[in-house]
Amino acid sequence: MVGKEQAPSGFGGASGGPRVDNQWSSSRGFVLATLGSAIGLGNIWRFSYVVGEHGGGAFILVYLAAVVGLGLPLLIAELAIGQRTRTNAIAAFEKLSAARPWRWAGWLGVTVSVAILSYYPVIAGWVARYLVSYAVAQPQDPTGAGFAASFEAFVADPYQPVFWHGIVIIAAGAVVAAGVERGIELASRILMPVFAVLIVLLAGYGLSLPGASQALEFLFLPDWSVLLHAGTYLAAVGQAFFSIGLAMAIFVTFGSYLPRGVRLPHAALAIVAGDTFVAVIAGVMIFSAVFSYGLDPAHGPTLAFVVLPEVFSVMPAGRWFAVGFFFLLLVAALTSVIALLEVPVSLVMAKLRWRRPRAAVVVSAAAFLLGVPSALGYGAFRSILTTVTPLLDVIDYVSLNVILPLSGIAVALFAGWVWSTADALEASGLVTRPMRHLWLWSLRVVVPVTIGLVMIRGLGLI
Repeated sequence: MVGKEQAPSGFGGASGGPRVDNQWSSSRGFVLATLGSAIGLGNIWRFSYVVGEHGGGAFILVYLAAVVGLGLPLLIAELAIGQRTRTNAIAAFEKLSAARPWRWAGWLGVTVSVAILSYYPVIAGWVARYLVSYAVAQPQDPTGAGFAASFEAFVADPYQPVFWHGIVIIAAGAVVAAGVERGIELASRILMPVFAVLIVLLAGYGLSLPGASQALEFLFLPDWSVLLHAGTYLAAVGQAFFSIGLAMAIFVTFGSYLPRGVRLPHAALAIVAGDTFVAVIAGVMIFSAVFSYGLDPAHGPTLAFVVLPEVFSVMPAGRWFAVGFFFLLLVAALTSVIALLEVPVSLVMAKLRWRRPRAAVVVSAAAFLLGVPSALGYGAFRSILTTVTPLLDVIDYVSLNVILPLSGIAVALFAGWVWSTADALEASGLVTRPMRHLWLWSLRVVVPVTIGLVMIRGLGLI
């Protein structure tokens, strides 16, 4: 929407200047939208099973250290790059450096975003299918083996996963096509408050269950022995990046829609704090139910689709708890798919000079086609490839353990060493000299070295 209205102020920033198309209407709208992009399946589904696999409380402490020490500095850097350049993720790096090879830093982020977009909506489609199933009727299946078989039959079906994947892409594409303010921001203003109310209600219900005290002990009384395992640190760093949405070009893109007067540190802190709070509350909600019915918290990725349905089948008002849970999960997933989709849409708009609706339709169609192999990866496509590991799992592993860390290292090195130091410090919005230099040297040394070591260890190279 083009006009001469005043640009919003917020977080201590200045206001004023012409409104441009593709801009947040307010700082509050920006924070809600970025929270929506950060809060997703990683906070509820993935966080819970990763915490379960790595011993609970001690893992959470490592995760929090990764969020504050690695995630927050990198988040400020990405937002600053986007806000300063006001352009897409590829052009942003070209604009800030005369060294043309650094454009690959932007391409890495876009590659991560597209790779995750090829399977993330597929999992979101599973969530949508489960939500509809529980909304229509309580699935009747008295044994855990039966729930596992039901899930396996669904993901191996040649039609259903593709159908639900398509529904998610259509919904996300419609929001992105509507624009930054009227689409992404408006959807976030509606969905995020609903999400907040739901997660508090469900967590409150979880705390009323008999296993709540055991869940709290598991989450908040550390088992220090898990710190002796290198896998704990790898999982914590990977979870921090996946959960917040770092190094995926999302925050460079979203930051580009911010007026230059808006300062970033408070916004970044709000995003990180909100994202972490949701993950922990989701853990309380899920593990209270898991421990109440004597199930194993270290059940892996099928926690939401096999273990919890078993719980829902025997707990009081289980069907309605399931409806609330899967609706919560779908809202979280949808807001993240919207953010992932916005990255290539903004790039296509800039490179091909297309209007947003056309770019959104074409990119959404491409994202759907790109996701079909992952949707069929547990059934028809798996038999074609004759692989032991489903394609979705392969893409997930390569994205999170190779491309994502490389992208994070590239952003950190660019902001810390390549970008003009004076410009970077000014763009960060940090006021005090100690905080500025702490941020700068975190990007120069701490972030790239830590991510690099974790990535190498995770790949089994050391």
